[in-house]
Amino acid sequence: MKKDHHRQIGSAPDKVRASALDSAFRILSRRDHTQKELAVKLRQKGFDRAAIAGALARCRELGYLDDAKTAVIIAGHLAESGYGPLRVRQVLRQKGLDDAAIEQALASCGDEEAQVLSARRLLEKKAFRLNREGDPWKRRQKAYRFLAGRGFASTVIKSAIADV
Repeated sequence: MKKDHHRQIGSAPDKVRASALDSAFRILSRRDHTQKELAVKLRQKGFDRAAIAGALARCRELGYLDDAKTAVIIAGHLAESGYGPLRVRQVLRQKGLDDAAIEQALASCGDEEAQVLSARRLLEKKAFRLNREGDPWKRRQKAYRFLAGRGFASTVIKSAIADV
């Protein structure tokens, strides 16, 4: 009789695993996460390593957790928002992605020509502030620092600020 009763209510580890999986589903329903991000969030909710590992494995099985796909989504969003490949790489590394996923995702930043166009668009938006600087050399320095902070490579920046 006790065995039957035990089956009906489930064992404590099974409940913990199910709860971890439910939490993972709720977290992933808001936006895509990397495995590292999801593990951290589940750990913050108090789940143990076994429950987290089980939830991560099940989410991968179901296709809800895919680091390569998430890397491409994040990289695309950052590139559209005016960030260069150096900054995109940094953000993806912070999210715990491996080098292969990062390299694949960096393709969404475009080739050097596309990056130069993106950098020029950013400078056009910032033109009013840049043009307040009367000294052309200082204006170019400010533009260079701005684009470097956005994660563009020096070759891209030099091409973009040629007209500044």
